[in-house]
Amino acid sequence: MTSATRLLLATLGALLALAFTACTEVATLPVGAERFDPPPEYALWWRMTESCSGLRGSLADVNWFVVPGVTSFPGDLGGFWYEQDNRIVLTGTEQFDGALVRHEMLHALVRAVNHPRIEFLERCAGTVTCAYDCVKDSEPAPIPPAGTPLVSPSALEIAVEIKPSTPKGGADGGYFTLVVTAHNPESHAVVVVLPPSGDDGPSGSFSYTVGQGSSYIRYDDRAYDSEATLFAAGETKRDVFDLHVGSDAEFGGLLPGTYTAAGSYGSFGSPPISFTIEP
Repeated sequence: MTSATRLLLATLGALLALAFTACTEVATLPVGAERFDPPPEYALWWRMTESCSGLRGSLADVNWFVVPGVTSFPGDLGGFWYEQDNRIVLTGTEQFDGALVRHEMLHALVRAVNHPRIEFLERCAGTVTCAYDCVKDSEPAPIPPAGTPLVSPSALEIAVEIKPSTPKGGADGGYFTLVVTAHNPESHAVVVVLPPSGDDGPSGSFSYTVGQGSSYIRYDDRAYDSEATLFAAGETKRDVFDLHVGSDAEFGGLLPGTYTAAGSYGSFGSPPISFTIEP
């Protein structure tokens, strides 16, 4: 099982969005499940999952189901991967949550119901969601070497990138990604001390801000796993945020136009960049 929490702030207010996933070998579909063909953005998300994992498979081999109008399954779950018949079932509200969908895609590629650390918290960390239950189900996090220095986020080099550099509404279902990277320039490992979250949840880790004039959206991830703050010598960690061409800013939608974007890790941000979305 996995759950993920991301905090989305827009100019109109603040939204706390919770997303949960589960994986199972049981083949019983939830009541109301409807089969659907994967939309164009799923092909993009499949390629991303193949790239981070180094695994290869066919998206066409996955059988997709959704339960419309359902916000969560019993146990506050947003999705299931069924080993039998290679099925993925999603709630209607999570059908277009890229990180959650990619989590289930990774199960389909790994062909396992558990959450190997090397796949979910290392190779694909930041590309697939892996929070509370997912972390608990994985192997223990590595212990920092003795004497590893504790540093602030400002010790890292932060950068942000838009992929593709000029998003278009007609490509990949209108979806594109904003990637924030954090690089340890030192020749030794470091542990980054993140500021407290100010609530009962883990500290914030990666985040981004995209703005146009006085309007902006902001999205924050959390450091659910201790390995998220341990950087090996020269290591670069990354987090992938899904955006799309559309008017629903509270869900990552941006209309065609020119925007400024910046990324952060903890309390330390990147230089801003400018990008243009075409219709």
